[in-house]
Amino acid sequence: MGWLWGVRRRFWDGLVLIKYRGNKPAAIPPAPTPGRRLEPVSLARSLPGVSTPHIVTADHVPADEASRSKAWFVRFQVAMYRLFPAMQDGVPEVDPDPKTALAEAYTAAHRRRFPSPILPPEYEPADLGTLAVASPYACYVERGDSGRYRWDLRGLDSYQLHPGLLPLGVEVEFEVDEAARALRATAIDCELGRCRPGDADWDRAQRLALCAATNHLSLVRHYNWVHLAAGAPFAMATRNALPADHPVTRLLWPHFYGTQFTNHLTTQGQMLKGGDFEGIFSYTHAGMCRLFDDSYQQHDLTVVDPVHDAVRRGIGGAGFDTPALDTYVAHFDVFRAHASRYLRLYYGSDGDLRADEHVQAWLAELDQLTPGGIGAVLGPSVTFDVVARLAAVLIYLATTHHEILGTGMWNYQMWTHVQPVRVYVSGRREPVDVYQRLVNANFMLNVRRAPLMQDYSHVALDTGAADAFRAFNRDLRTLQTALEQEPFACWKVYPRALEANINA
Repeated sequence: MGWLWGVRRRFWDGLVLIKYRGNKPAAIPPAPTPGRRLEPVSLARSLPGVSTPHIVTADHVPADEASRSKAWFVRFQVAMYRLFPAMQDGVPEVDPDPKTALAEAYTAAHRRRFPSPILPPEYEPADLGTLAVASPYACYVERGDSGRYRWDLRGLDSYQLHPGLLPLGVEVEFEVDEAARALRATAIDCELGRCRPGDADWDRAQRLALCAATNHLSLVRHYNWVHLAAGAPFAMATRNALPADHPVTRLLWPHFYGTQFTNHLTTQGQMLKGGDFEGIFSYTHAGMCRLFDDSYQQHDLTVVDPVHDAVRRGIGGAGFDTPALDTYVAHFDVFRAHASRYLRLYYGSDGDLRADEHVQAWLAELDQLTPGGIGAVLGPSVTFDVVARLAAVLIYLATTHHEILGTGMWNYQMWTHVQPVRVYVSGRREPVDVYQRLVNANFMLNVRRAPLMQDYSHVALDTGAADAFRAFNRDLRTLQTALEQEPFACWKVYPRALEANINA
């Protein structure tokens, strides 16, 4: 058993390292003449074996995005899921020492390509109150009916789990410490019962709460909502409804280029039977598919607008500090200023925008393709300000929001002694095959992609627009400098680390 796992692990580590080394940042070309229209089809139809009838994807990949070598590599990877799976029954648990476990899974060959993760101070010990406002999980805290605050992840308990796991339906209650302007976790309702600090099961309940949060964040908020529910409609509608030489196309082109091809590849590697999602997280393949299909229909684009989302969750001016939200809003403000400055070059008034038939067609198609529509962001009428805000939301989606939920997990998700991806009824730790796959999947999220902080003036229609792109770059550098003056934090998002889009 030991020798076979050693061979299996070396094979899959080697494949991941080859894939990481071979991935080069995409050179974003000028927008080409539109090709064949992208038609919406069920993901279940385009990817047989994935039972998600409500999820919609494009019927083909645009020719300017496709890469034959990447497509063949993924086909080989998927074939090996069947022939020589990354998982193996009977392997031991991960080492109880988290640093030893990481050192065994994250080899010297990995570290030569990307640095090891940092253990967040909020994990020593776990501090849910701090994590609720200063971590990738800051998106979950909301005002409850009682006037207290909560994480409400109770809906996760209705999906099929791998054998031997505790159900993930969890609600965490927080109260405000007014003197410290902070949140304190006061109770957790979960499969273990109602637990409070000091109870015998409190530490285990915290681990279960973080397990629920990380399952939901990676599966639903990141992949389902960013890639499938929002990113795909954004790319499809913009390609279909707007000409290549339209100013809105050029404004958004760096941020949706490559989306359809990325989704085409990653759904195969992650959502098919034997893929990463089934192999890493708590749900069986059937449970994962049901979770995706249900949560896709629950998507609300407001979650991508940090200002409106904070209002919806009732956390603005609530008597506690929100450092992660404040940083996210600072990014969003830069994107909104960029969209307004750029669009003002072409539209002098609300009437000018409403008179643009291409913009009207784009908004209509985006509303039709996006589950839940775009009305919550767009509002009741088309004005310059709301269209600029929508453009900023789409840029934020592909850059900052994607970073928070994807590579932003690097310093959090590997420390499974605090934040596991599976919690076993028996109390055992994750087996080494699950942990190895978790490490490799997060490692691959950190491949080099086209950076946001570079000059995209080559996609501009004219000199004025080129200057607007350069001004955007300057604003990002100013924000980078301001954030560097603040103390470092594992959760903090820096413009220099952002990618221009979700291209794999």
